[in-house]
Amino acid sequence: MSIYLTEKRLGEILRKLLPKHEFIHDRSVPNSQNKRRRPDYRNDDLQLIIEFDGDSHYCKAGRIVNDAIKDADYETLGYKVVRIPYFVQMNNAVLRYIFGENTDLKYTQEYPHGFIDKKAILPADFCELGIELFKSDIEKFCLFKSEIINSINVKIKELGNIDLVLPKSLQYLICL
Repeated sequence: MSIYLTEKRLGEILRKLLPKHEFIHDRSVPNSQNKRRRPDYRNDDLQLIIEFDGDSHYCKAGRIVNDAIKDADYETLGYKVVRIPYFVQMNNAVLRYIFGENTDLKYTQEYPHGFIDKKAILPADFCELGIELFKSDIEKFCLFKSEIINSINVKIKELGNIDLVLPKSLQYLICL
């Protein structure tokens, strides 16, 4: 059975791959401007914050704006902030993106990239800021772009209507 990446699953993977590094889950960052903000996973030794961005990070403008403010705050404190979108799954390339090209960490991908899950929120439901974020993320994770686009094409065929899958501003993607 394939396992879809979730915030909880991300924590399990980090603990398994890096047992000597404590990843603090859902706790405020010392000296942060806003103590109510809590990153998904933080490692102080590595000065690294890893956020798993579920669909609400693409559908709610307030959340998108708040994420940018949080990231700037954490970066000011010296942390590298990495955001993993829900349509990207864990694999060796993602590990290199998180930990740098020289990482020797290995992980076998268990689920395909893209909008595979039957319950996945599709880009047609993203807010305008979410559409811009999606465009940025699809370039940031360009190694998986064709898989993500393919999953969109599959959804268009499944649903029989492109407008249920992609907003007009993203329909150029199916031509790639």
